[in-house]
Amino acid sequence: MFNEFIENKKLGGVNTLIWKEGQVIYQESEGYKNLESFELMTRDTIFRIASMTKPVTSVLTMILYEEGKLDLSDPITKWFPQFENMKVLNRQTGEFENANRLITILDLLTHRSGFTYSDFLKGKLKEDYIDALGPDIDTEIKNKQWVNGLAKLPLISQPGELFYYSRSTDFLGILISSIEGKSLGEVMQEKLFGPLTMKDTFFYVPDEKKSRCASNMGYDESANLTNLETVPARMALKDRPRDMEFESGGQGLWSTIGDYLQFAKLFVEKGCPDGVRILEEETIQLICTNQLTSPQREQGKLMGSSIFKEYYGFGLGVAVATKENKYGSIPCIASLGSVGWPGAYGCWWSADPTKKAISLFLTHCMTEAKQFTQGIGFELYEAIDIFARYSRENT
Repeated sequence: MFNEFIENKKLGGVNTLIWKEGQVIYQESEGYKNLESFELMTRDTIFRIASMTKPVTSVLTMILYEEGKLDLSDPITKWFPQFENMKVLNRQTGEFENANRLITILDLLTHRSGFTYSDFLKGKLKEDYIDALGPDIDTEIKNKQWVNGLAKLPLISQPGELFYYSRSTDFLGILISSIEGKSLGEVMQEKLFGPLTMKDTFFYVPDEKKSRCASNMGYDESANLTNLETVPARMALKDRPRDMEFESGGQGLWSTIGDYLQFAKLFVEKGCPDGVRILEEETIQLICTNQLTSPQREQGKLMGSSIFKEYYGFGLGVAVATKENKYGSIPCIASLGSVGWPGAYGCWWSADPTKKAISLFLTHCMTEAKQFTQGIGFELYEAIDIFARYSRENT
């Protein structure tokens, strides 16, 4: 299947892995990590995992929760009082109203804060979001300025009211950095990457490892696969400047398939992968418990799709399969209780605590939302779906 997609120039290259009960039972590297040099994909290829960063930041938040440094019910005004008197935009009337309560840590973890992404907005509010926060991943805007800018933007729903995929996890990253008095990357290294021996996961790729990075691939307007670095108008994966303060807890990390496996083991080994206790079992269970109400699942959308309506809920930073679904793979394999979350550059993962199985699919194959309306980019998700079904049937 992978070879067919690669030969037909619908995918450049992939790294895939299936792990079950302590053993890697399937691993494959196919295709290329660069479409210009034709360097082969290798198991240690480094990918920008985009929103697969969100579960990492969410787990880190729960480590601080266990350490007694925050509580899920804490209002964010405990650290950032500028969010005291938030305004909410009524998107039906276009008028502003007062927030009926403060935003909490739980709201951030479950994307019910009322924040959003600029890509989901139109007109002046979209421009205001971009002006205040800059690009989604790497921005020259300093953390303090970023927070102050976010506080001046209106919420698009009342706190706790609706699921809106958002910059909430970026805010959590800045909050963690503020509490610990260190950069988010330093806290991740100390509390997660070091203990889990994740040696190739970071916000800034060291110079000596940059040759291992996959290039950013995607589709041009004719649906042909290309290196996006050669298309100036399109989103490209650029080197992060060393002096950049902002580290995106929502989508900024680079990682490898081996490193992310170490992280995913948290969910199938009850918070203690390979005998290293990161979180208590009760905390892992809390992370993996759906937090959305039935109306929130009904209305919760991602890229225009109602992903939670029937088969999925959302826990603390991860999607949770609440019903068996033999055909769906996004955002996770739908064995009951499985958790996972995808990334915009084409990465995907799922962990099944019952089967003690993990599936990972890493690639760079960026597809923009507008391309879907033109029928461009579906091959990526077809490939993920085929792989997810194969994983489900063989674990």
